[in-house]
Amino acid sequence: MAPNPTPYSKKDSQDLQSSFPELVGQEAAAEDDFNASNHELAPSVWAAVPSTSSNGAAIKRRTTVDSDQLTLATRTSSSHNSSSKTSSTGGNLWTRLLRTDGVWDELNVHRNDDEDEIPDEIYGKKKCCAPGSNPAASAFLAAWYETRHFFSTMVTHPHILLASLAVVGIAAGVGMWALGSERDAYVADRMQTAEFVARETGMYFANEFKRAFVPLYALREAVLHSGDFDHLPAAIGRYPANLKEDNAEIAGGLANLRNLEGICDTDDILQKWDDLVSTSTKENDLDGLLFRYRLMPRNVACLEYKKGQANVDSGMDCSNSPHPFWSWVAKDLFINHWKGLHVFGPFLAPNGQETFCTHLGIWNDPNNREWVGEDGALDMDNMFEDHTNIHGKEVANVWGFIMNYLNWGEMKKRSRIYERVAEVGMEFEMRRKESGVDWSLSGPQGEATEQYTRLAHSEGYEMLDESNSIIVETEGIHGVWENRVGITSANGWNPSWWWPAVAGVIVVSVLLGLLMASTLVKSQLHRELVQSMMPKTAVKKIVRGQTVVERFDLVTVFYADVVDFVGKGNMSASQIMATMNDLFSELDRIAKRHNVYKVSTEGNRYMVVGGAPTTESGRVAAQRVALFALDAIAFVDNIFLTKNGSKLYVRAGMASGPSVAGCIGKSAPRYCFFGDAVDVASALEKTSKKQKVQCSEVTRRLLQESDMTFVVTKRSESVPVKGKGDQDTYWIEKASPCENCFELNKGSYILDPCGHVLCAACNQKHNLNVCPTCRTKVDRRTEWAKEGGAHKVLDIDDASFDVVDEEQG
Repeated sequence: MAPNPTPYSKKDSQDLQSSFPELVGQEAAAEDDFNASNHELAPSVWAAVPSTSSNGAAIKRRTTVDSDQLTLATRTSSSHNSSSKTSSTGGNLWTRLLRTDGVWDELNVHRNDDEDEIPDEIYGKKKCCAPGSNPAASAFLAAWYETRHFFSTMVTHPHILLASLAVVGIAAGVGMWALGSERDAYVADRMQTAEFVARETGMYFANEFKRAFVPLYALREAVLHSGDFDHLPAAIGRYPANLKEDNAEIAGGLANLRNLEGICDTDDILQKWDDLVSTSTKENDLDGLLFRYRLMPRNVACLEYKKGQANVDSGMDCSNSPHPFWSWVAKDLFINHWKGLHVFGPFLAPNGQETFCTHLGIWNDPNNREWVGEDGALDMDNMFEDHTNIHGKEVANVWGFIMNYLNWGEMKKRSRIYERVAEVGMEFEMRRKESGVDWSLSGPQGEATEQYTRLAHSEGYEMLDESNSIIVETEGIHGVWENRVGITSANGWNPSWWWPAVAGVIVVSVLLGLLMASTLVKSQLHRELVQSMMPKTAVKKIVRGQTVVERFDLVTVFYADVVDFVGKGNMSASQIMATMNDLFSELDRIAKRHNVYKVSTEGNRYMVVGGAPTTESGRVAAQRVALFALDAIAFVDNIFLTKNGSKLYVRAGMASGPSVAGCIGKSAPRYCFFGDAVDVASALEKTSKKQKVQCSEVTRRLLQESDMTFVVTKRSESVPVKGKGDQDTYWIEKASPCENCFELNKGSYILDPCGHVLCAACNQKHNLNVCPTCRTKVDRRTEWAKEGGAHKVLDIDDASFDVVDEEQG
């Protein structure tokens, strides 16, 4: 609820009236003068466009104004007379404001000219808190206004936007650099972990393979040099000796079977085979890993060892059987002369377990051949016996081969490869490399092994590719193994926090940019506010703690005072305050357009200065201030109306001379001017008349020497100036670039939208898009093609000029 207003006492009213003593008593007299002599109103800039009719044809002006607070003014000769009348009662407007009963109870903050979209609820608590109102909507609209104002300030000051974007870019760059460094370290660590696991497991399998299969070399040497098995190849004989069955069906194909009774099934042979294999297995600690051994003299399955017991084998002849696998093994070992261990797998054995099998060829010593008899002749029987027919090719010195079976599933279980990869949150696939390897260093290759290249894999291995995994190659007796280890998550090597962190960096960068923008916007608004109150040079000195004192040799000072306005008795205090704000805001825009410096507004007085604080010649300064004065008087006379349609009147005075400027005080300092020019201008304003600009003799001379042509008339009576006695003063009536521009003749140009007239010569001289008189933007120039005498009305509608018949207008 709004606090109760403090009522004003009679003493408060007297104090406020004492603040404006010059207004008390003068206003009524000035008002009577105005009603008695309406013809003495200062001609506006529109007076420069004369009537072309001998019997009173008027120039009708209709235009729009860029302020929502200003009411459109449509003036003709008749309307001018009717709207110029005012009440004789009243007195000073501030006194009337205090006399209004309950006026302060209705006082609310009024919107500025750029706040037209904000609802009334924002400006008064009574409306905002009225039944049925929505405070949330009001708060939202207020926030929307602040946001719009914020971004509009950024747009009008591009350096704020650029600086904010730079902060966003720098913050994002630094954040992404830090995140990238952290991510790179994380990725490098993960890749090192993957490489370590891949290499360690690969080396484990290579060593375990070597430990499991290298003992075959010891068994081969024992078979060759123990002498216990030397007779077996000869006893089995060459194919088809002891043939038991031809093309018998076995696992994987057809095989020829030999009869091994009395050859491989004797107790002596079985015992020797049992002792040989069991000893080798125990010495190498391979229990449970190698589950079967086989001995193949003359490539015939003779003896086997499994589950801790020696047995007679099947008698399968690998050298002459059509079985694809065994014929391939015999060819690799003895026709292709395989070097080292011949490892094949993994494959599923009949018992369902994953298995590797290893073959090692056994050759007879060629130096022990007995191909020459005692008589020195070639013994063909011995020579024929030392050759073995392997699928149609005779190969000498073939004893046979020895092999064993490795439980691959058990080896993988012992390696804990699945657990180790899962512990680091990865997937893997282990394959045997089939191409691009040295045949002499690798295991079996070709069509028979292509379907057995995949050695082990995890469940999600199919999602591994070049982007999310690494490959570590390990060379062993089975060839070259490729162990691919990686991460199959959507992020790949990137950490799970990467995208949230990127989003966080972007959000933080944007927030920092907005913070910078907010800071710069506040700083800019504060700077503009301070600089609107005093010059930049004064601001710098005050910030540094220096005293601000500046001397100017020749300046022109302008004072204007709101004398009275019609209909004020029907206006509330808030309406009066809003009206004054509207007027002075528009005068501020006019002052900015004419490049004169606004000094202050004191009550209902308005003061500007030319030639300071930026020093310029006295003639230019006087010209700027005079053009501003005429433009301001024309605005008040032709355009400005209060919200209830009432007129307002001002009087003005200006003087030229030396002056001193400076800031007074440390708390709430003000940039003030002192000197004769200020005093004279103030005195001339007080003795001026409504809608008239009174100037001093010095100002008149400066205007006569300026680039513009001013119509200045001497006042009939002298004006007393305190400390200087009676002074001759002058009325500034109007101004144009030259004498010919005061009249509208054939060939003249009318500037749209201001309505000023330029002769042909001045139009060619002032060919920019700025009017030389009022400094407004020129949208179009219309050439006047008619000579005097025609009953025509110049109609200015929507910032354009059209010549129409008076009857049609």
